[in-house]
Amino acid sequence: MNLLECFNDWTSTILTKEQQIVVYIDFAKAFDVVSHPKLIARLYCYGIRGTVLCWIQNFVCGCSHATRIDDAVSDIAELISGVVQGRGIGPVMFIAYINELIYILEQFGIKVKMFADDVKMYVQIVIIVLAWSVYRVPCLHCMTGPRNGS
Repeated sequence: MNLLECFNDWTSTILTKEQQIVVYIDFAKAFDVVSHPKLIARLYCYGIRGTVLCWIQNFVCGCSHATRIDDAVSDIAELISGVVQGRGIGPVMFIAYINELIYILEQFGIKVKMFADDVKMYVQIVIIVLAWSVYRVPCLHCMTGPRNGS
């Protein structure tokens, strides 16, 4: 649906002989940088509370990670950020985390379409021609006056 909406908007712009600026963004390591406390606070602001919020908090918080190469295993590190990418809830949590960015951009007429961490932003170029009264600008010589020896 996302691509169809963009295609429709862009086609309309072409048919009306107008222009648009399109920006594609792929957030690098987007799912890894989602702060757990900020995500939980954002979900709370969206009205998610009670058992559901506790379930999400237990799902994303308190995880740990260790790296194994052959027989060597690193120390266990607690993860303080990031959401799981391989499950359906990961992209939803990421979008909930950055959804405010979409709202802010749309206030300036910028359309934002997202799928997980891939973002398309586009805005129609509007050219405003300002009509100014034409004033006669004096030449530089007239402004500075005659020079010595002229």
